[in-house]
Amino acid sequence: MRYCALADLQLAIPPQTLIWLSNDDEAATAMNQAVIEESVRQAQELVDAHLRGRYSLPLDPVPSTVKDMTVNLARHWLYARRPEGRDFPEAVTRTYKAALQMLEAIRDARLTLGVPTGQAAPEPGEMKVRARTRHFGSDLLVRY
Repeated sequence: MRYCALADLQLAIPPQTLIWLSNDDEAATAMNQAVIEESVRQAQELVDAHLRGRYSLPLDPVPSTVKDMTVNLARHWLYARRPEGRDFPEAVTRTYKAALQMLEAIRDARLTLGVPTGQAAPEPGEMKVRARTRHFGSDLLVRY
C-alpha cells in the first residue's frame, strides 16, 4: 500500500511543474509516471525506516500525517533530481526538514501517530537480563 498517491502530489505541485520535474525533456507534455512512482517509493522507504520497530508496517490505514510527510519527501526528491542545480523553493526545503524532524520525533517516541492498531512491533529473538546478587535484602531495608 502506497502512503501517498499521484492525486496527493498533484495537490502539492502544480501540474506544469510536476511535468517539468518528472521529465528530462523540456518539450514533454505529460508526466513521467515511472519517475513519480520512484519518488513516492523512496519517500515511503524513508518513512518506513524511521517507523520500523515501533509500528507494524506497512501502515494500513495510512494516517494523514504520514501521507503529508510522504508527499513532502517525494516532492523534495523530485526537485533534487533536476540537473540544473537551481536553488530549491523555500517551501520545499522547509517542509522537507519538517518532515524529517517529525519522523525523528516519532522514531524517538516523542510523537505518536495515533494509529488505533499502532502497537510496537515485537523485536525478534529473546532478551536476557543479568543482575548482580543483592547485598541488602528487603528485611534489612525495611528497618530504615
